[in-house]
Amino acid sequence: MVDYRRERGFVLIATCIALVILLATAGLSIDLGRMYLIHSELQAFSDAAALSAALKLDGSGQAIESARIASGELASGPNAMRWNLGTEPITDIVTTFAKGDTVAASTIWEVLPKNAGECRLVRVIATAKAPLVFLRVFEPFKADVQLVAASSIAMKTDQSARLVE
Repeated sequence: MVDYRRERGFVLIATCIALVILLATAGLSIDLGRMYLIHSELQAFSDAAALSAALKLDGSGQAIESARIASGELASGPNAMRWNLGTEPITDIVTTFAKGDTVAASTIWEVLPKNAGECRLVRVIATAKAPLVFLRVFEPFKADVQLVAASSIAMKTDQSARLVE
Protein backbone atom coordinates (compact mmCIF):
# COMPACT_ATOMS: atom_id res chain seq x y z
CA MET A 1 0.00 0.00 0.00
CA VAL A 2 1.28 3.50 -0.90
CA ASP A 3 1.30 6.25 1.72
CA TYR A 4 -0.12 9.34 -0.06
CA ARG A 5 0.35 11.66 2.92
CA ARG A 6 4.11 11.78 2.34
CA GLU A 7 3.60 12.64 -1.34
CA ARG A 8 1.20 15.53 -0.54
CA GLY A 9 3.84 17.17 1.62
CA PHE A 10 6.34 17.10 -1.21
CA VAL A 11 3.88 18.77 -3.60
CA LEU A 12 3.35 21.60 -1.10
CA ILE A 13 7.11 22.19 -0.74
CA ALA A 14 7.68 22.06 -4.53
CA THR A 15 4.80 24.51 -5.10
CA CYS A 16 6.20 26.98 -2.55
CA ILE A 17 9.66 26.86 -4.11
CA ALA A 18 8.24 27.32 -7.63
CA LEU A 19 6.10 30.26 -6.44
CA VAL A 20 9.11 32.02 -4.91
CA ILE A 21 11.12 31.56 -8.11
CA LEU A 22 8.20 32.78 -10.24
CA LEU A 23 7.70 35.91 -8.11
CA ALA A 24 11.43 36.69 -8.13
CA THR A 25 11.54 36.39 -11.92
CA ALA A 26 8.48 38.61 -12.32
CA GLY A 27 9.93 41.23 -9.97
CA LEU A 28 13.26 41.20 -11.75
CA SER A 29 11.63 41.66 -15.14
CA ILE A 30 9.49 44.55 -13.83
CA ASP A 31 12.53 46.43 -12.46
CA LEU A 32 14.69 45.72 -15.53
CA GLY A 33 11.89 46.85 -17.82
CA ARG A 34 11.51 50.05 -15.84
CA MET A 35 15.26 50.69 -16.03
CA TYR A 36 15.18 50.12 -19.80
CA LEU A 37 12.36 52.66 -20.16
CA ILE A 38 14.22 55.23 -18.03
CA HIS A 39 17.37 54.70 -20.12
CA SER A 40 15.35 55.28 -23.29
CA GLU A 41 13.98 58.57 -21.92
CA LEU A 42 17.44 59.71 -20.80
CA GLN A 43 18.93 58.73 -24.17
CA ALA A 44 16.36 60.85 -26.03
CA PHE A 45 17.23 63.78 -23.78
CA SER A 46 21.00 63.40 -24.10
CA ASP A 47 20.73 63.11 -27.91
CA ALA A 48 18.68 66.32 -28.13
CA ALA A 49 20.87 68.15 -25.60
CA ALA A 50 24.11 67.18 -27.37
CA LEU A 51 22.78 68.34 -30.73
CA SER A 52 21.48 71.57 -29.23
CA ALA A 53 24.83 72.25 -27.56
CA ALA A 54 26.84 71.39 -30.68
CA LEU A 55 24.88 73.92 -32.70
CA LYS A 56 26.13 76.65 -30.35
CA LEU A 57 29.82 75.86 -30.94
CA ASP A 58 30.70 78.65 -33.35
CA GLY A 59 34.36 79.11 -32.45
CA SER A 60 33.84 82.19 -30.29
CA GLY A 61 34.93 82.60 -26.69
CA GLN A 62 31.32 82.46 -25.45
CA ALA A 63 30.55 79.25 -27.36
CA ILE A 64 31.22 76.91 -24.43
CA GLU A 65 28.91 78.80 -22.07
CA SER A 66 26.22 79.06 -24.76
CA ALA A 67 26.50 75.33 -25.44
CA ARG A 68 26.27 74.50 -21.73
CA ILE A 69 23.15 76.67 -21.38
CA ALA A 70 21.63 75.12 -24.52
CA SER A 71 22.09 71.59 -23.19
CA GLY A 72 20.41 72.51 -19.90
CA GLU A 73 17.48 74.39 -21.45
CA LEU A 74 15.87 71.13 -22.55
CA ALA A 75 15.59 70.09 -18.89
CA SER A 76 13.83 73.23 -17.68
CA GLY A 77 10.82 75.32 -18.55
CA PRO A 78 7.23 74.41 -19.34
CA ASN A 79 8.16 72.04 -22.19
CA ALA A 80 11.06 70.35 -20.40
CA MET A 81 11.99 66.79 -21.22
CA ARG A 82 11.43 64.52 -18.22
CA TRP A 83 12.01 60.92 -17.19
CA ASN A 84 9.90 58.33 -15.28
CA LEU A 85 7.06 58.58 -17.80
CA GLY A 86 7.31 62.37 -17.91
CA THR A 87 6.93 62.96 -14.18
CA GLU A 88 10.48 63.60 -12.92
CA PRO A 89 12.78 66.44 -14.05
CA ILE A 90 16.24 65.58 -15.38
CA THR A 91 18.64 67.23 -12.96
CA ASP A 92 21.95 65.33 -13.16
CA ILE A 93 23.44 66.56 -16.45
CA VAL A 94 27.17 66.71 -17.23
CA THR A 95 28.31 68.52 -20.38
CA THR A 96 31.93 68.17 -21.50
CA PHE A 97 33.81 69.34 -24.56
CA ALA A 98 36.71 68.07 -26.67
CA LYS A 99 38.83 69.17 -29.58
CA GLY A 100 39.27 67.23 -32.80
CA ASP A 101 37.32 66.04 -35.78
CA THR A 102 36.57 62.51 -34.60
CA VAL A 103 35.71 60.90 -31.29
CA ALA A 104 38.69 58.55 -31.56
CA ALA A 105 41.10 61.47 -31.99
CA SER A 106 39.83 63.27 -28.89
CA THR A 107 40.54 61.48 -25.66
CA ILE A 108 40.45 64.46 -23.32
CA TRP A 109 36.99 65.65 -22.31
CA GLU A 110 36.97 68.89 -20.35
CA VAL A 111 34.23 70.75 -18.51
CA LEU A 112 36.00 74.09 -19.00
CA PRO A 113 38.39 73.77 -21.96
CA LYS A 114 41.22 76.29 -22.32
CA ASN A 115 40.88 77.02 -26.04
CA ALA A 116 37.12 77.13 -26.46
CA GLY A 117 37.33 78.08 -30.12
CA GLU A 118 38.92 74.75 -31.06
CA CYS A 119 36.21 72.57 -29.47
CA ARG A 120 33.95 70.83 -31.95
CA LEU A 121 32.71 67.86 -29.90
CA VAL A 122 30.12 67.90 -27.10
CA ARG A 123 29.30 64.99 -24.78
CA VAL A 124 26.16 65.09 -22.63
CA ILE A 125 25.66 62.52 -19.86
CA ALA A 126 22.29 62.38 -18.12
CA THR A 127 21.89 60.26 -15.00
CA ALA A 128 18.87 59.38 -12.87
CA LYS A 129 18.24 57.15 -9.87
CA ALA A 130 15.63 54.58 -10.81
CA PRO A 131 12.89 53.85 -8.26
CA LEU A 132 13.36 50.10 -7.94
CA VAL A 133 11.31 47.68 -5.90
CA PHE A 134 12.70 44.18 -6.29
CA LEU A 135 16.34 44.89 -7.17
CA ARG A 136 16.90 46.68 -3.85
CA VAL A 137 18.16 43.41 -2.45
CA PHE A 138 21.36 43.90 -4.48
CA GLU A 139 22.13 47.36 -3.02
CA PRO A 140 24.46 46.01 -0.30
CA PHE A 141 26.58 44.35 -3.02
CA LYS A 142 26.57 47.19 -5.58
CA ALA A 143 25.88 50.73 -4.36
CA ASP A 144 24.94 52.22 -7.75
CA VAL A 145 22.49 49.50 -8.79
CA GLN A 146 19.75 52.13 -9.10
CA LEU A 147 21.68 54.53 -11.35
CA VAL A 148 20.68 54.71 -15.00
CA ALA A 149 22.77 56.83 -17.36
CA ALA A 150 22.73 57.77 -21.02
CA SER A 151 25.45 59.48 -23.02
CA SER A 152 25.51 61.19 -26.41
CA ILE A 153 28.25 62.85 -28.41
CA ALA A 154 27.56 65.43 -31.08
CA MET A 155 29.98 67.18 -33.42
CA LYS A 156 29.75 70.62 -34.95
CA THR A 157 30.31 70.53 -38.70
CA ASP A 158 30.63 73.48 -41.06
CA GLN A 159 26.94 73.50 -41.96
CA SER A 160 25.22 71.94 -38.94
CA ALA A 161 25.67 69.44 -36.13
CA ARG A 162 25.35 65.65 -36.07
CA LEU A 163 25.32 62.86 -33.54
CA VAL A 164 28.49 60.83 -33.59
CA GLU A 165 27.88 58.42 -30.74
